[in-house]
Amino acid sequence: MAQSGPASITNEPHHTRLLYTNDLRLWDVTLAPGQATQPFVHEYDLATVVIGDGTLSIQRNGETATPAEAPNARGSVIVADHFGAPATYRIENSGTTEYRALEIENMHEGNWPAATPFTAPGSSVLRESRAFTIYDVHLATGSPEVTHTHTGATIVVLIGGTLQQGGIGGTDPVRIRQPGQWLSLPRFQAHAVSAVGGGEAHAIEIEVR
Repeated sequence: MAQSGPASITNEPHHTRLLYTNDLRLWDVTLAPGQATQPFVHEYDLATVVIGDGTLSIQRNGETATPAEAPNARGSVIVADHFGAPATYRIENSGTTEYRALEIENMHEGNWPAATPFTAPGSSVLRESRAFTIYDVHLATGSPEVTHTHTGATIVVLIGGTLQQGGIGGTDPVRIRQPGQWLSLPRFQAHAVSAVGGGEAHAIEIEVR
């Protein structure tokens, strides 16, 4: 009997879709210890933010990725170009703790605009690709609120601490407290962020170009 081919990401049971817009798709990927995905295909450029530390083995097109290509510590970011060159993946968690990550797909099919990175206190460009600009944000409690504008749709992922986003368009401020909580911003939306509570707030901002 012939084996079936790799699954679409929409049919891979460890991927839960959290958001789908014209600009991006956001997936929650969770693997308990000992679990593995079935082979599945990524067709769009992808940014992955690791939330839960597992002991991960990633196969891409049948070859095992090196630790440098597939870091699995919390806060690690992996970027891969897939539009025009789809790849088949299988992910296995052989450790004793849960693996969790958020995957952000850029749904634009080429013609990505040039990067226009911003500068703001506490923010630095962590990674840049044809489809993403990714910022590492570290804010100390008690430091002034920081305002900046992303030119592309953006997902803000909390890694540690408590982050407050000021109210937008008359809405109340929003706080995210648990690693893996996230906020979504449309293109050209200014937002103001600050750390609250004790300690530093650490977030990754993935801007989709």
